[in-house]
Amino acid sequence: MSRFDLQVHTDASPCSRATPSGIVDAAVAAGLDGIAITDHDTLDGYAAVARLAPDSLTVVPGVEVTTSQGHLLALGVDEVPPKADPLTVVDHVHEQGGVAVLSHPFDRLREYYAEDLDRIAAAVDGVEVTNSRCVFSRYNRAARSFAAEHDLAITGGSDAHFPMEIGRAYTECGGPVLDAILAGTTETGGRGGYLSGHVATKLNDALALLQR
Repeated sequence: MSRFDLQVHTDASPCSRATPSGIVDAAVAAGLDGIAITDHDTLDGYAAVARLAPDSLTVVPGVEVTTSQGHLLALGVDEVPPKADPLTVVDHVHEQGGVAVLSHPFDRLREYYAEDLDRIAAAVDGVEVTNSRCVFSRYNRAARSFAAEHDLAITGGSDAHFPMEIGRAYTECGGPVLDAILAGTTETGGRGGYLSGHVATKLNDALALLQR
């Protein structure tokens, strides 16, 4: 089985301090087979990581899209979907041949999903059920229950904003990871409950404000 960390942020996201070279080094050190670069509402970080990655490390282009409810991972896309309602975002992802995954959908300490859940479930391809930055395990459990109820594929990702976080949560699959999501054959590993990452991000945000 291959392991993919399907949510990694580069310093193209204002809240991240992970450089492309740091990400590649950390992913290789963690023994991952691949990562998805999912910066906030931009693809800007992907190319540099892909250029630096060895042949043994697959790099999937992605975006963590801000919807009118929660966040959504657009994987395998060439263009950034618009900030819009979830169903519109999913349509844009699918028009590009991409895969749409709900990102930490029920984490109430962050943006979360609360409306039109059945319609959203019918539209998306998967649910992130292991996010290492979910401080309370009940948020990941709620996502896993939602995926099971609606027969959706499951994914895991560290939601890394610093290289040391990469690989804390991951997706396991056989074969190409996006195909595995569409086939519903993925599993997840790793853990949540990672509070220090949030603290580090808040400090990073404060420092960025001071430097403006």
